[in-house]
Amino acid sequence: MLTKEGSILMTPIESIYEIQSAVKDLQRYLKHKDASVSYRAQERYEQWVDRFFRESKSFIKPEQRQSCLHAPVCFLELMEIAIDYYCMK
Repeated sequence: MLTKEGSILMTPIESIYEIQSAVKDLQRYLKHKDASVSYRAQERYEQWVDRFFRESKSFIKPEQRQSCLHAPVCFLELMEIAIDYYCMK
């Protein structure tokens, strides 16, 4: 299914899986020796975190965002909780 803009509509779980995959791919670049690579990876990571919190605002506390910005492992765990939430619906 496509939106007016031509982008694909995803279910919440599909969106979380997309974010999760992207974050896992970014993890190795977040601690890269090259500061510019690390900086760019952090920017992309923050965009994924922001998207997740924007899409999950109905059941995820916004206060958790700050801890997720600095801890990818924490963020990945939170996404697993979100997947469980949607699977129980």
